[in-house]
Amino acid sequence: MIDPITSIGQSRVHELPQQSNVNTANFSQFIADNINTLDMKVQNANQQLIDFASGKDVAVHDVMITMEEVRMNLMLMVEVRNKCVEAYQELMRMQL
Repeated sequence: MIDPITSIGQSRVHELPQQSNVNTANFSQFIADNINTLDMKVQNANQQLIDFASGKDVAVHDVMITMEEVRMNLMLMVEVRNKCVEAYQELMRMQL
């Protein structure tokens, strides 16, 4: 159904909801946390590889899966770094 035309004083105003629950963690802390997590994963994969090489009871497929996960996570972090550097360089090229 079509809404009737209302006067200016009675017009409907669509307001955005207040965002009081916004996560205020900053970007640098987010990156630092993810780098620390990646470092722990790399150390875990390295330990699994050492255990496998020394003959401990570690399955080959577990080692390979862990190594591939670490490789993919590292590639993701490198791409994030590249995008950050690219964005910084773009900001430096801007004229004020």
